[in-house]
Amino acid sequence: MVRIMTRKFKGLLSAFCVFFCAGTANLSAVNFDYVQPFALNPVNEGVELGIGALFSGSALICDKFVHIKTNNFDAEALNKSAIPTLDQIFMRPYSKPLHIVGTGTMALTMAIPAIFAILPSKEWLTIGTMYAETLLIANGIKEWTKLLVHRARPYMYFDGYPMDKVADGDWDSSFPSGHTTLAFAGAAFATMVFCQCFPDSNWKYGVAAGSFGLALITGILRMLSGNHYLTDVLVGAVIGTACGFLVPYLHTKGFYSKFERRSDGARASVTPSGLTFSYNF
Repeated sequence: MVRIMTRKFKGLLSAFCVFFCAGTANLSAVNFDYVQPFALNPVNEGVELGIGALFSGSALICDKFVHIKTNNFDAEALNKSAIPTLDQIFMRPYSKPLHIVGTGTMALTMAIPAIFAILPSKEWLTIGTMYAETLLIANGIKEWTKLLVHRARPYMYFDGYPMDKVADGDWDSSFPSGHTTLAFAGAAFATMVFCQCFPDSNWKYGVAAGSFGLALITGILRMLSGNHYLTDVLVGAVIGTACGFLVPYLHTKGFYSKFERRSDGARASVTPSGLTFSYNF
């Protein structure tokens, strides 16, 4: 069964790669009305990269070296009746094939921003920096949440749960769904950037539908594989979507303009009647 699912996934991945390459070639041939909406700022990048690196880096250190979450397994402590009814409806035993496919759809969704290779090469640094910040911040938030929240994965309430997950402590890190977080971060980022760069293009609807469709499939597969509850997936989707939209917005020229000093704001002048001062809001 595992081998069959793996072959199907490899076929799906190959088909997607062919479709993606062909689609990118077609996109590059279309004459879009390109808008340059984003810009980098030393202060902004220092803050966002710093926050992302701090969150992700500190979570990694605390998990792998400090071990602030012990993840001690106690089968008697698992109480299914304490799980919300809505989450119980979607609980499933562990499925390795669906786990593998869900990881694949997550990777595909995270790769969608590669379509911005169609932009002029001078934009690649800006887009790449924004995407790195998006993933670092989203990953840091979900990793710290996993460290602070102890929640056994759904498959732990069924027979045949993976013992290797118990050994490495992953069994107790269900909340939120990391795969879903990163998938929705990639989907929201791709949608936001494409819509900003090509506001008049009808392709933006396809990009949005395809991106969020794959992200949604990832979340569903994480539940079907027994790795997550519905609430894990919903929270992961919110975190990822928020980061995917917010980080690009913080790089828009419209956002920067809110902090620019208006040269005509304050005025002082000398008149025959004395000194006058005015300020325009």
